[in-house]
Amino acid sequence: MDRNKREIPRGSLPAHTARRIMRDFTDKGLKPGDGLADEATLVERYGVSRGTLREALRLLSFLGAVTVKPGPQGGPRLGLPGPAVVGSALGMVVQYQGATLATVFEALHAVEPSVAALAATCREDSDLALLDESVEALRATERKRGPEYTEHAVAYTLRVAEASHNAVLGTIVPALVAMNRTVPWRYPEGGRPEMTERVQAVVEAIRHRDSEGASRHTRRMIEWLIDSLRSHQPAYLERRILWPDLDEVLSSSPRD
Repeated sequence: MDRNKREIPRGSLPAHTARRIMRDFTDKGLKPGDGLADEATLVERYGVSRGTLREALRLLSFLGAVTVKPGPQGGPRLGLPGPAVVGSALGMVVQYQGATLATVFEALHAVEPSVAALAATCREDSDLALLDESVEALRATERKRGPEYTEHAVAYTLRVAEASHNAVLGTIVPALVAMNRTVPWRYPEGGRPEMTERVQAVVEAIRHRDSEGASRHTRRMIEWLIDSLRSHQPAYLERRILWPDLDEVLSSSPRD
């Protein structure tokens, strides 16, 4: 039976319509910024009421997939969902699962070495330039008070993910990094220079397309951070990851 013609439970019709809209975006080869059609045309095309269509568009708007601009020149257009969408939804799930900062570090330990290895294989010169910029920024802020050093460390991690040129990892890693930032843990006393050196080692491995080295240095860096927290800030490792905190971090991060 045609998936668009089978009987749809009444309450799920907006979600079903949203899926049909997104399939049409793909089938027609539309890109972010391209419009669908006016409301009347969409109502006729999908055979639904105006209320159902608007609910479907609200769902897609919430997910960042569609933007709806009012007025004669407005209407629904394809949006560009960013990692914040995934991060926020994932945060809601992990709060109910009782995830802690230790859980996040375990996930980073499992994921980031592989991301660094892929970056060593797939990176472009422009990616390397950004990673070098991160190393310089970390060195320049090692002795400064405040959050600047941490912000550059976050930027470095996101740039490694971007250098992997993998759309899935480029979405998952920012979500994990944002969770990590919901707990106010600190780098070990006097440990910033060592952190910078460890970052430099990863970047050099990526520069020379040394996948094994990039993975190894990243894994050891995360293990060093975990060991430091266990020794000096163990209470933070047990802090739970809460969706409200995560959503605040994501909301304050630069938009994609």
